[in-house]
Amino acid sequence: MKTIYAIDRPVLSNRIYILDTLRGFALLGIAVVHFGGHFLATVPPPSLHPYNPVSPSDFSALDILVDQMQSIFFWGIPFPIFSLLFGISFFIQMDQTAKIGQPFVWRMVWRLVVLFGIGYVHSLFYTGDVLMMYAVLGLLLIPLRRARNWVLLGIGLFFTFNMPWFLLRVGSVLSPPNAAQVAASKAFLVNFMKLAEVEYYTKQNGSLADIMSLTASIGVKNVFFGQFVTGRMFISFGLFVLGLWVGRQRLFTDTPNHRAIFRSLLLISSIIAILSTAIWAYLTNALSGWAPLPGWQEVFAQTAYTTQWVSLTAVYIAGVTLLIWHKQARFLQPLILTGRMGLTLYIGLSIVGALIYMGYGLGQLGKLGMAASVGLGIITFGVFTVFANRWFVYYQYGPIEWLWRTLTHWKIQPWRRKTTDLIAA
Repeated sequence: MKTIYAIDRPVLSNRIYILDTLRGFALLGIAVVHFGGHFLATVPPPSLHPYNPVSPSDFSALDILVDQMQSIFFWGIPFPIFSLLFGISFFIQMDQTAKIGQPFVWRMVWRLVVLFGIGYVHSLFYTGDVLMMYAVLGLLLIPLRRARNWVLLGIGLFFTFNMPWFLLRVGSVLSPPNAAQVAASKAFLVNFMKLAEVEYYTKQNGSLADIMSLTASIGVKNVFFGQFVTGRMFISFGLFVLGLWVGRQRLFTDTPNHRAIFRSLLLISSIIAILSTAIWAYLTNALSGWAPLPGWQEVFAQTAYTTQWVSLTAVYIAGVTLLIWHKQARFLQPLILTGRMGLTLYIGLSIVGALIYMGYGLGQLGKLGMAASVGLGIITFGVFTVFANRWFVYYQYGPIEWLWRTLTHWKIQPWRRKTTDLIAA
């Protein structure tokens, strides 16, 4: 029996399959980034490579090249795509409940509470979980659901370009911290690195009980702290709001006007991505090892880095969308159903990664090179893609999507497809 794709068989779903394709593409990025980082999700000890918990002495020329390429082209990309899609999905659910006259606010609140719970369980074995943060930030979308379009666009762009941290950095240059503040900052950094080293070696050598005890004590705090200090929390929220705006405009419906918009977006964002990447790499010497910069150089470097994230994300989104609309992307079709199982496969990648890298598994943290790690991530993603495309021949939802939906509605949801839906395309 052949796999049934949503693009071929509308009976599978009334969803916008481009959004599922983009979600599947983002999952590929997750596989590359998280496997490349050995699912560490914290700062490795100072003696180790800044991007990957493998000592530089263990890097081959290929490892260094793969590390550089994934740092530039993948590292900051998956989470902006997921964040934008989260905002669009928020609008779609709001729109659908309005059409059938069902209450939206409290059901959405409960849905996000359930998502937080799923994220907390996930954080027990992977401290890089983003589901808890998504659940909290998702609550902030509710009071914005009726805001005017120009308000959404302004708020979205302000946070997407990480303006809170930009203003903080500018303020620190214009009004440098005093001696006491500098001393406190250094003491905090020293303590932070000690805790990061303990976390690293616990994950590398500890039992399942050791690691779960550690993650239970630091999981929630570390997730939100890490997202705050990197600015990802602000960028994610900005993209949530932009996703709500995009959903209102229905930009992912195929029309001549929307094709023109995405062609312009592809061209403009490509130019910005090239320029911002070059500026960031030049200022930070990123290809040889990154280090903090003094004063305005740090402001410019971090602004360029944020711009690179946003613009390169726009390149990928516009490129994938145009390929699909122009019927030039049959090779992307498997990603449709992979994206439909996004939550299950996101957590599934963490489970596989933990079993490979953590001490209670194969213990490869700090041992497997970058090229092998990224290759392993791509292979795992490929296996998951095959699994997802076979799964949806027989089932309507991924396992964790089904659980989320069931807990949201307090009612067991139908899972298996009807026999009439199993006819091969």
